[in-house]
Amino acid sequence: MFTEETPRIHDEGGTADADGWMVLIIDPVTGHADCYGPFGDRARAEENALWRSFEFDVADLPGVLIGVVPWHAEGGRPDVPRS
Repeated sequence: MFTEETPRIHDEGGTADADGWMVLIIDPVTGHADCYGPFGDRARAEENALWRSFEFDVADLPGVLIGVVPWHAEGGRPDVPRS
C-alpha cells in the first residue's frame, strides 16, 4: 500500500517520462478492470476517456470509474502514435 511517505518513482506527479497514456476503466460492482491505449499524448487519452464515460452513462452504469494513467513501457520506448 502506498502512503504519503512512499517515495515517488518519477517526479511529484509520478508522470515524468511517460511512454504514453492509458485509459483505465474499473467496475467496482463486478471488480472487472480494463485499459485502452496507449495514446501518444494525454489530451487524446482524456478525450477517449470522456467518450467512454458517455457510453457508460447511456448504459446506465454511472458508477464505473474511468481514469487516465501514464504508461511506462518496458524494454525501451515503443512507436506510439502522437496525433
